[in-house]
Amino acid sequence: MNKKYSIIFGAIVTTVLVTSCVSRGNNPGWEYAPDMYYSKGYEPYSQGDSNVINPYGMNMREPVAGTVALGKLDYKYPFENNGEGYEMAGTMLKMPEGVTLEDGRAQYMYGIYCTPCHGQEGNNDGEVFKKVSTLKPAWKGYSDAYIQTLPEGKIYHTLTYGKNNMGSHASVLKPTDRWKIVKYVKYLSNKGGVSAAPVAQDSAKTN
Repeated sequence: MNKKYSIIFGAIVTTVLVTSCVSRGNNPGWEYAPDMYYSKGYEPYSQGDSNVINPYGMNMREPVAGTVALGKLDYKYPFENNGEGYEMAGTMLKMPEGVTLEDGRAQYMYGIYCTPCHGQEGNNDGEVFKKVSTLKPAWKGYSDAYIQTLPEGKIYHTLTYGKNNMGSHASVLKPTDRWKIVKYVKYLSNKGGVSAAPVAQDSAKTN
């Protein structure tokens, strides 16, 4: 009887040791019910070896070359993120017609994304510049001749890609909102740093 139990015990130990060896390294070992972990359906943002139709196992198809998604035409930006693209934007990129400050959205968006560094009046006295002494703006404020004469296309280019210490705002500002902020920056510049009328909050927050 003892011999029988010894054989069973030995078989169990051997099985455990073999299983542990198999699961080492790059081998994940055995999986129970893998269908519970890996969907057999072609989910949009996943890929796998089972999809042999699209390249790289992608489930979503790439858009047809030269096409633009519906409603995304103004997201197409033709200038590269380099010095040449910056200069081209200054001479070739013009503000679209119909961009106004009347609905208050420009000041509202400026207050969210620009005030922390540049301040309410564009004097580069925002909380970030106050607290981080190593950040030194290249110009004193929007009333400087540099901003007054800076082409609108260059400001839009900077909002799109970022420049120097300023990062890109393309992920948080739609093209239409970027143009509104450009117009508001020019407004502050030409007014010598005097802000516009109070924001109409209800209309400013609409998309």
